[in-house]
Amino acid sequence: MTSFEAGDHRDDVVLGGSFAGAPTGVLPLRQGARGWIAHEAGPGLDDAGVGGLPISDDFDVPAAAIATMSSRIAFGDGLLTGVVSRVNRAGAALGIESGMSGTRAAEAMLQAPRGVFRTVDGIVDESTITLVEGPTGGIYSCWSSSRVQGRHPEDVFLLASHGALTMALYVLEIAPKGVIVNDAGRALDDSGIEGLAELGKHGVAAAAVSAETARIGDPASTYDGVISAVNEVARGLGVLVGQP
Repeated sequence: MTSFEAGDHRDDVVLGGSFAGAPTGVLPLRQGARGWIAHEAGPGLDDAGVGGLPISDDFDVPAAAIATMSSRIAFGDGLLTGVVSRVNRAGAALGIESGMSGTRAAEAMLQAPRGVFRTVDGIVDESTITLVEGPTGGIYSCWSSSRVQGRHPEDVFLLASHGALTMALYVLEIAPKGVIVNDAGRALDDSGIEGLAELGKHGVAAAAVSAETARIGDPASTYDGVISAVNEVARGLGVLVGQP
């Protein structure tokens, strides 16, 4: 979804491979999209995986989420063959409903009025928060590593986004010592956590918290979640499934 942070999308329906939560849902709104579809990611604790849908209603923009186990997460095209599980009021007004294919939902959204650029400032906190800081490194939280500047070889980041392969690409750019993400309900083919193994190839300790125990999109909630998956590097450090 962060791929849509530039350009004019007022004529477009956006297929955002990431979760349909608040932090990702505001991105196509900002760029003027006439409608958007993303992944349900659980929807997990407090339905956070679909938290962007009601926000989109505030701007009268249709939005829908594809069922967690019907599509891989972080693969935009895969949403077309997935099945709609949630739709907001603006989408329902266009005839979109649960059980419909992503393709049919996207085609219906093309009937929405041409989009406009929207101001979404203040809806989502995109700052990096310091949790622990010391001489051997720090622990920080942020909703996505795409919001972190520079390289951090001594630090650990708690991120509120999914653990798919695209997550690993972003994380490698900041080169942390370790990272904890959200498993996004695992998703089809365990795609919600497959980035953990990729980070392990680069020596980065990585783990995921269960979407049922932590609100995806909420960095503070990641800190309170329960570990559901780990890579070999993290396991070698004593990180285990079931730990807080």
